[in-house]
Amino acid sequence: TTPSMYLKWRKIMTKFSDEFINNVKNHWEDNKGKFKHIEKNGVHKERTTEKKFGLQDLADHFKLTESQARRIIYVVGK
Repeated sequence: TTPSMYLKWRKIMTKFSDEFINNVKNHWEDNKGKFKHIEKNGVHKERTTEKKFGLQDLADHFKLTESQARRIIYVVGK
């Protein structure tokens, strides 16, 4: 990639306030891996699955995309 392409990409990325980032990280640390609910699925054989709090749930809670949530948790502020 050329430097100009990199600068265009940096402008596209959404910026978040430090307070929002801290809220997201705290919510993730408090809830990651916790039991959420039991889901019944299967066509011929019924199965029950225990669903746990994951990255997609975090993204849905804060109305983010999964990529934005992942970037906040693992990249921003390190």
